[in-house]
Amino acid sequence: MFPLKDPIIVFTVLVFTMLAAPLLAKRLRVPDLVLLLGAGTLLGPNGFGMLERNSAVTLFGSVGLLYIMFLAGLDIDLHRFARIRRPSIIFGLLTFAVPQGLGTLAGRYVLGFDWPASILLASMFASHTLLAYPIASRLGIARTEPVAVTVGATIITDTLALLVLAVIADFTRGERLGVTFWAGIGLGMSLLVLFIWWGIPALTRWFLQNVTEEGGAQFLFVLLTVCGSAYLSHFAKVEPIIGAFLAGAAFNRLIPENSVLMNRVVFTGHTLFIPFFLISVGMLVDPGALVASPQSWLVAVTMVVMVIATKYMAAWLTGLLFGYGHNARHVMFGLSVVQAAATLAAVLVGYDLKIFDEAVLNGAILMIAVTCPLGAWMVERNGRRLADLAQPHEALAGLEQRLLVPVANPAYASRILELAFLLRDTARPGAIHPITIVPDGKDTEAAVARGERLLAQCLSEAASVEIPVSPSVRLDVNTSDGIVRAVKELRAGVVLAGWGSSRAFSARIFGTVMNNLLDACPSRLYFCRLVRPLNTTRRLVLPLPPLAERRGDFGPMLRDAKFLARQIGAELRVHLSEPGNTALVRKVEKASPSCPLAIVQSDSFAGARAELLSGAGPDDLFLIPGERRDGVLWTPTLDGLPELLAARFPENSLLVVYPALAGEWEEALPEEKAEEESAAVFALHPVELGDGTGLDAALREMVRSAFPEDVMLAREARRLLAASAGSYPVEMAPGVALIHGHSELLRRPAVIVGRGRGGWELPNTRTAPHVLIALLSPKDQPPERHLKSLAELARRFHDPAFAGQVDGAVSAADICAVLGGLPPSARGRCDGGFGRG
Repeated sequence: MFPLKDPIIVFTVLVFTMLAAPLLAKRLRVPDLVLLLGAGTLLGPNGFGMLERNSAVTLFGSVGLLYIMFLAGLDIDLHRFARIRRPSIIFGLLTFAVPQGLGTLAGRYVLGFDWPASILLASMFASHTLLAYPIASRLGIARTEPVAVTVGATIITDTLALLVLAVIADFTRGERLGVTFWAGIGLGMSLLVLFIWWGIPALTRWFLQNVTEEGGAQFLFVLLTVCGSAYLSHFAKVEPIIGAFLAGAAFNRLIPENSVLMNRVVFTGHTLFIPFFLISVGMLVDPGALVASPQSWLVAVTMVVMVIATKYMAAWLTGLLFGYGHNARHVMFGLSVVQAAATLAAVLVGYDLKIFDEAVLNGAILMIAVTCPLGAWMVERNGRRLADLAQPHEALAGLEQRLLVPVANPAYASRILELAFLLRDTARPGAIHPITIVPDGKDTEAAVARGERLLAQCLSEAASVEIPVSPSVRLDVNTSDGIVRAVKELRAGVVLAGWGSSRAFSARIFGTVMNNLLDACPSRLYFCRLVRPLNTTRRLVLPLPPLAERRGDFGPMLRDAKFLARQIGAELRVHLSEPGNTALVRKVEKASPSCPLAIVQSDSFAGARAELLSGAGPDDLFLIPGERRDGVLWTPTLDGLPELLAARFPENSLLVVYPALAGEWEEALPEEKAEEESAAVFALHPVELGDGTGLDAALREMVRSAFPEDVMLAREARRLLAASAGSYPVEMAPGVALIHGHSELLRRPAVIVGRGRGGWELPNTRTAPHVLIALLSPKDQPPERHLKSLAELARRFHDPAFAGQVDGAVSAADICAVLGGLPPSARGRCDGGFGRG
C-alpha cells in the first residue's frame, strides 16, 4: 500500500498536510514550520513511509528554498539599515563571528568533524531568521533601536553565512582555494551583484510600465526573475540561494508592501512553495538514527547549546558596547537566536554534498524546534517590559483612517485604488470607501447596475490585498454634491479623485467637478493624474512654497509623502524655497516615517520651480501642495504649477493635494485631534536621588531612569538639562527648580522629577533646591506648546496649596502624583496631563 504512487492522492495528502499543520500550530502555539518539518518526517521514508521523496517533491522543495531566501531579502528594510548602520554592522559582525568562531572549534574538537564540515556547521549557528519579528511589531517595539539594529544585523550575518556556504560547497566540489579561486569568486559576485542590483530594477520598471497585473503576469515575471538570478549564481561560483537572496533585496524597492503583487508573492510562497520545502526536508530526517546513536545525540545537543550560547554572547556584547539595558539585550537575543531559512539551506546543501550525515540533519531540525519557541518566548516576555519603558510614539495608530475614493472610469479605478492602498496605514483601523455617483434620472436602474459592476471590480482589487473596503452606490443629481454628502456622512478625512475626461485641457485638469469639490468638500483632497504604475517611481518630488509649514495639513501631507515614498521604494526629493529655514528642514527630516530623503534649497519659489523643471526625470512622481482659492496662502504661481507640469511632462504621474476647509471640520480631523492630544499628555518620571549626589550625577541618574533603553536620548537629554541648570534655571518655589530643553530625539513631552535630600547650588536661585523638575519637549513641536507648558507649571506653583502639596511630598513619586493630578499615594511611573483645563 505504501508508499503512495498515484500522483493525485500524493498531492491530496500533501495539500491536507499544508492545510492542517498551520491550524494545529495555532492551537498548540508553536511555529507552523516545526509541525511541517515533523509531518514530513512522519510521512516520509523514515517515518510511516506513506510518501517518497521523489523528483516532484524535490523540484517543489528546491523552488521553496529559493523562495525562502527571496522573501528574506524582500523583507529587509534597507533604509532603516542605512540610518543605524554602525550598531547594525557591529552587531551583525559579532553575531556572525562569535558563533562562527566558537562553532568551528566545537565542530572540530568536540564532534571530531574535519575543518570544512566544522566551518559549514558553524555557519548554521551564525545565520538567523526573524521569525519572532511579528511579535515585536505587535508589541509596538519594532521601531526601537535594539529591534532595528537586529533587523539590520540580519543583512550582515546572513550574507556572510551564505558566502561561507558558497566557499565550502565549491571547495568540496574540488575547487582549489588559491588566488585564482578568490579572484574568480570576487569577480563573479561583483558581476552578479551589479546585474541584480541595477539590471533587475531597470528591467522590472520597463516590464511593469508595459504589462498590467491582470492574469498574474507581473507575479510570473517576479518568479522568473528570482529563478533566473538563482541560476546565474552558478556562473559566480556561489550557491543559487545567494542569487535568490540578492533578487529579494533588489525587488525590495519595487514591490510595495500594500499591493496586489506583494500579496500574490507572499501568498504563493507561504501557501505552496515553502510548505513543500519544509515537508521535503522533514522527509530526510531519520528519528531512528537519533534514538539509536549516542553520536547523534551528542551532535544535536552540541548544536542546540552552541547556537543559544553564542547568540546570547553576541547580543550581550553588543548591549554592553552601546549601553542597551537588560530587556533590550534579551529582545535582541530572542530575535537573533531563531534558526530557520539559512540554516535549512546550509544543512540541505551540506547533506546533498555529503559533508553532513543524518546526525547533523537531525540536529538541525532539533535546533529549529528549540530555537523557534525560545526566541518567541524571549521577545514576548522582554518585549512587553521594553514597550513599557520605551518612549511612546504618536497616538495615531488607534485613530480611524477613512479614505473616500469616487470612481467613474473602470480603466482608471484600479489606479486610484492602488494609491489608496499605498496611502492607507495598516497599523490604523478604518476602511477605504469606494463610491460611484449615479445620476437620478430616467434610466436610474441601469445606471445603478453599472455602478455596482464597477464597485464589484473595486471589491476584487481590495480582496487581493486584504484591505477592508466599504463600497456604495449613491443617487444624486450632481456628482460633486453626492461626493460632498458622502464625505460628511462618513466623516472621511481624505478624498482621492481622478482628473476629468473632458477634451479641453483646462477642463481636464481643473474641471467642473474639481472646482465644486474645492469650494464645498470639507476634507483633504487628492486629485490624481496617474499615467504610470506607482511602483516604477524612482523619485517622489515635493516642492514646498513659502510658508508651507503654516498649511493646515502640513503634517499629514508630509507624513503621506514619506509613507508613499517608503511604500514604493522611492526617494523623497523636497524642494525648499526659504533659504536658512532650519526649523522647516528639521521638520522634514524628523517627520515619520523615515524614507530615503534629499532636500534641495533655493533662494525663492521661482528658483525652486526652475530647479524642479530642469531636474525632473522620466520616473518622477510629482506631489504638488495646492491651495484653495480663498486660502491665505493661495498664489497664481502655485495655482498654475500643476497645469504647467502636466503640459511639460505628460508621461509623468501627478498628485495635487489640498488642505481641508478651515473651520470646525478641520478641528474634527483625526490627525489634528491626535496631535493636540499627544501634545497635552506628558510622561512623568519620578527619580529618587541619594544623599550628597552632585548635580552632574543627579542629572545622569534622572535621564538614565527616564530613558533606560535609549542611550542616545539619555545622553542628549543630560547635555540639554546640564546647560539649562548652568545658565537659566527657574525657581518655582523654595527648594524647587525647573530646568528645560528641546530634544531632537524625543517623540513625546516628558517631565522628570528628581528629589534629593541635600541641595544643589544653581544660578539665579535664592535657595539650594532639593527638587529638580526637568521639562523636555520634542524639538519639532511648535515652541508655543513648550512655552504654554512652562506657563502652566508656573501658574500651578503660584497656588500656595499646590506648592504646599509639593513641599509636603515625601518622595519623587508623590510629587509626580501631585503634578499629574493623581492621589498622593500613587507610586512609580505614571502618566499625567497639563493644560487640560
